[in-house]
Amino acid sequence: MVQQDNHRCRVAWHVEDAYVAFVDQHDEWTDTRMSFDITPGPNGTTLRFTHHGLTPDQACYRECSRGWTSCVTTSLHALLTTGVGEPIPESAAPAK
Repeated sequence: MVQQDNHRCRVAWHVEDAYVAFVDQHDEWTDTRMSFDITPGPNGTTLRFTHHGLTPDQACYRECSRGWTSCVTTSLHALLTTGVGEPIPESAAPAK
């Protein structure tokens, strides 16, 4: 889903089914929502990423928070500024 007006854009998706391999409850992301909010500001554009439904009481919270921070501040930043991101190599991704 994409919503926008003259001052803000939101891209969001709903996770209908997920498998998080590195925790015992593999479906922790199922029925969560992720959003990117993009807004202009006096010093440039602000991007805010939120994983709605990912809460501190979940087993994956700490590692997922770190992972999302890395994805946004490293890979996405590189993609937007250089045209080449830094996705997790398939060989490093957890197996199902």
